[in-house]
Amino acid sequence: MSYTLADVLDRVLAALQDALYYIADAIASNASTIATVIVIGGLAYLIMRYGTRIFRGVTGWIRGLF
Repeated sequence: MSYTLADVLDRVLAALQDALYYIADAIASNASTIATVIVIGGLAYLIMRYGTRIFRGVTGWIRGLF
């Protein structure tokens, strides 16, 4: 059996649709985990970025008390 260009393109399109479906299904089933990782990652970044400056200010203030 010889395949035509339309057959090949149809199978390629079907494979891409299947792949996108499974990727979307995996993202949907793990949405809460993905959201948790994004939120915790953002908080960790903010703490890393601004926490040292705040910590230095607080320790300087406490050191000034004693």
